[in-house]
Amino acid sequence: MPTFSRAYWTVWSATLLFFAAFYTLIVPLPLYLDGVGLPDWEIGLILGAFGIASLIGRPLAGSLSDRLGSKPVILFGTASLLVGALGVTQTAWPPALFGLRILQAAGYVAFTTASTALIAQLAPVARRGAAIALFGAAANVAITVTPALVSASLGLLTLQGAFWLCGGLALLAGILVWTAIPGEHSSGGRRLGMLETLTPPAPLRAAMLTTALFGVAFGAFYSFLPLLAERRGLEPVGLAYTVYGASIILTRILTANLLDRPDRTQVLAPSLLVTTVGLAGFAFAENWPLLLASAALMAAGSGVAHPALIALCVDRMPDRERGRATASFYLAFDLGIGMGNWLLGPVLGSFGLVGMYALAAGISLVGVATTRFVKREG
Repeated sequence: MPTFSRAYWTVWSATLLFFAAFYTLIVPLPLYLDGVGLPDWEIGLILGAFGIASLIGRPLAGSLSDRLGSKPVILFGTASLLVGALGVTQTAWPPALFGLRILQAAGYVAFTTASTALIAQLAPVARRGAAIALFGAAANVAITVTPALVSASLGLLTLQGAFWLCGGLALLAGILVWTAIPGEHSSGGRRLGMLETLTPPAPLRAAMLTTALFGVAFGAFYSFLPLLAERRGLEPVGLAYTVYGASIILTRILTANLLDRPDRTQVLAPSLLVTTVGLAGFAFAENWPLLLASAALMAAGSGVAHPALIALCVDRMPDRERGRATASFYLAFDLGIGMGNWLLGPVLGSFGLVGMYALAAGISLVGVATTRFVKREG
């Protein structure tokens, strides 16, 4: 395993805490929305608010990270997640829940953009792919442990208690960043006008298209799996997230060196094809073996595609615009998740789980086809 600096591992640890907070919401949030009587289309709409925060928040977070340094942007992210999670316990009104989901998403947007830009700065250029892959394992450790624990203890913890747990973990992440990450790690980025800030950089547009389609695929797994498990009697769903998390950690460790090859585009099509097969498996997962196998396939594909696309975006932008590069990746990824939720929610209501996951698999297959344009763009 590559050796990285103490600052790298400090950011890694803060990220582990933050994602533990964020993934605390995976199981209780859809169940809470369902429990207060919202129809499927409203659940999809609220979950899809993620994309609204990303549309403006990602470019701004990237620009501010380049100009001001990562630390203040990371701290804003922890505070926003904390407020967005605790607020859910106070309301069942759909517009308020929509706004709180935007706050949760804004926290995620700010934290992940700034922390990934910081990791790209701290890592040696020759080991950037491996550094990003192993950094992503912090989120994967969180998803391996957190949903399973929350799901298993939900009877004791309660839905409201889960939201308070999310807020507490976000606070701990903020304290670690505040006390243990030294300096401002600014890239000296130039000031961008609003139009330029919000415009996707020309060298990244093909990569962003592939990333958005990958986001739709991941969102189908991430957002709707609790409902799949509940409606098919495969609870507790936390076990599926545990298998996903363990599989993606193993994938990142085993494939980290592969991502440092000169042409990172070679791994994209095979990895996205694996996610397509995983989604097709979810469409027909009526038993535990197929559900867990599908989760493992999603992990294997995502564990390669996600860091490869981030590294490609950073490679193709100047060093002083690392924040903008990571923001561009996450903007496309989050919009894919959010718009996918808006599309897949009504499909779920009309055609059921089979139709929804079959459509998600088809969209992922289109993503495989777009990887040739990513190669040409480079």
